[in-house]
Amino acid sequence: MTTRLAQISAKFQIVIPQEVREDMGVKVGDRLVFVKGQDGKWMIERVPCDPVEALRMAGRTLMGTVEEVHQEFEEGWKDEYRDG
Repeated sequence: MTTRLAQISAKFQIVIPQEVREDMGVKVGDRLVFVKGQDGKWMIERVPCDPVEALRMAGRTLMGTVEEVHQEFEEGWKDEYRDG
């Protein structure tokens, strides 16, 4: 296991160490997503620039069967957009 340290600034910003940036393939303007695992630990992942790849990445975190995910989406869509 390799670890690198970053310090939080007064504005809650951090500088990602060079080795981490290179390993993650991040560049200026890229977006990172913070994912909380079931064990309570946080992971940081780079969000792909390609929208299709970004959706595939988001889909990896969906829980349940396809039908359950679809039902949850439909219920959320109704609540937020259809009920006006």
